[in-house]
Amino acid sequence: MNLLDIRRRAPRIFVDGFCGVVTKHELQPATLSNLSTLGLRLERPFDPDTASRVVQLEIELPGVDEIVWASAEVTHAYLTPMKGGAKPRFWCKAGLAIASLCGRERRLLNDYVFETLRTRRC
Repeated sequence: MNLLDIRRRAPRIFVDGFCGVVTKHELQPATLSNLSTLGLRLERPFDPDTASRVVQLEIELPGVDEIVWASAEVTHAYLTPMKGGAKPRFWCKAGLAIASLCGRERRLLNDYVFETLRTRRC
């Protein structure tokens, strides 16, 4: 991770974790590939029936037994065709900006990101 990357307003860590996306009262799994105190990137199959600009997330912090609930806004998404199946399907890689978190979970996320950065630099 480059802490001097001028495109970023907050440090970003690369993770291999899971995230749940709430869609129409269902929790759908997604893969979490990077995380910052202000946003995240996730990947999952695209479903046009449940696609939304604002989503609720259940973020599992890798390596610790903690879950953060957040509301996030999709800032960009890239769709790639998936092979097979009768109708067209797409794989979605999306960047999301965290819109709201409660105070406790904001502190937990901040501590997690900065502690991970600190331990990886040593």
